[in-house]
Amino acid sequence: MSPGDFTVTGGFRHVYSHVHFSGPTENFSREQLGTQVQSKTNIETVTVTYQLTPRWSLTGTLPFLSASRRNQSQYGTLHTSGIGDVSAGFGYWVRHPKSERSGFNNAQIGLSLLMPTGNDHQTNLIATSYGATPTTQYPDYSVQPGGGTWGMIMSGQVFQSLGSSTVLFVDGTYTMTQGGHHDFWTSHGGTTNSAPAATKGLTQFDAVQDQYMIEVGATHPAPRIRGLAMTLAVREEGVPAKNLMGDDLGFRRPGFGVSLTPGFIYTRGNNMLQFSVGKVLIRDRTKSVAEQVNGAHEGDAAFANYVWMAAYTLKMPGKRGSVDSPNLISSVRKPSTAAAAKALAEITNPPAPTDVKTPETFKPFVLKTLDGKRKTLKDFANKATLVNFFYPRCPYCNVELPEVQKLFDQYKDKGLSVVWINILPEEVNLIAGWAMVKNFNVPVLIGGTQDALAKDYRINSTPTSYLLDENGKVLYFENGYQKGDEKILEAKIASALKIAPLGATGSTAGTR
Repeated sequence: MSPGDFTVTGGFRHVYSHVHFSGPTENFSREQLGTQVQSKTNIETVTVTYQLTPRWSLTGTLPFLSASRRNQSQYGTLHTSGIGDVSAGFGYWVRHPKSERSGFNNAQIGLSLLMPTGNDHQTNLIATSYGATPTTQYPDYSVQPGGGTWGMIMSGQVFQSLGSSTVLFVDGTYTMTQGGHHDFWTSHGGTTNSAPAATKGLTQFDAVQDQYMIEVGATHPAPRIRGLAMTLAVREEGVPAKNLMGDDLGFRRPGFGVSLTPGFIYTRGNNMLQFSVGKVLIRDRTKSVAEQVNGAHEGDAAFANYVWMAAYTLKMPGKRGSVDSPNLISSVRKPSTAAAAKALAEITNPPAPTDVKTPETFKPFVLKTLDGKRKTLKDFANKATLVNFFYPRCPYCNVELPEVQKLFDQYKDKGLSVVWINILPEEVNLIAGWAMVKNFNVPVLIGGTQDALAKDYRINSTPTSYLLDENGKVLYFENGYQKGDEKILEAKIASALKIAPLGATGSTAGTR
């Protein structure tokens, strides 16, 4: 992502909690006795990220919550809705986006300020039994829009290529609050219509609690569908019994759930769609500090069977973002980090370029070789001429160009010429060593500026490829690289040379 770029992410999370646990054991008696609590929570978020530099970004998130909670033994259903707690902070990529293989392994850390903008004491005026006079009721803290506290959100993500386009990822967040408990009493240990007992700070008042999430998973491109990557993760999220700061008293339901979360990421141009469904496999309602003092569980907790999550991200390039380097679009969604998802999508499935009509002509160039010799397009003209725009540290170039080298070796005696044009002047001094290590012998040209080349040759991502006929007409044009492009390119080259494919890159099934 280039400095000056914006991304906007709209996220959605749905949780229906109705399965009760005390410790790791399911409490079947709640349903049998008709005291089961059912909570439905929808969280929509809007996250805006601004890229200050290739490494640093600023992020702000605005959440909106709508929820309901009902005990089957009660007559009324309690509802809440409103703006949640807003957060704002920064993210930092550990490796510079142009460092070697940064597009295949990198890490990001983030820190955001959590502000108590949401209402943590919303009330309902409802009848608690049929025909009764409506009274003021306080919905449980678990469905309140706000947490009632200042805090910090610490986030991190790491991803590593495992080869064959499979990428391992780890990401997580920890919300650190002020600790302590709220200054208004609730129904825990009493009723909403009578004063609390004298044990302030144990269970009569709701605790201000930390939260966390961590997931480990992998992603791999879906076959035959450009831009689609399938993901599978193991995800844990929960509430610890003890906070990192402040005291740990007050009523809370600490515990955690572990889910298996399959999903997908679809990227097209500047658009990205994410979707996943987590099947919760392990649930454990652990003891709170107050319960440890009392020596027993004072209650259970309702967990979900499934967690549904979706997000849509739109990238809005800034004026300086003429070429997408293989660094990553950074955007955050709750409850997890979409920067990781975007990174994975771009690694395993580089974003499909915005549909652009194939140019009919190719602008002639005047550039230089590494030893300073002047070269023009006519110097490479042949029955078919392949021009690739690249730079040495481009991870996708380092995947496709070895395949292009194979094509050059196989077809150069049949009438194919190939030339590579570097688009980043600051990496010229890397080319000779890079070519030697990779055993490349395709001619390389330098001397053009990034902005000029991007404008003249419609370079939105690298590598960008042009296949020309003997008259300079464009036969094939492609921005970026997707696994399988080399097979399509070979079929185009063979067709231009009017020969059967030689199989330099394997099967040539499929056309574009």
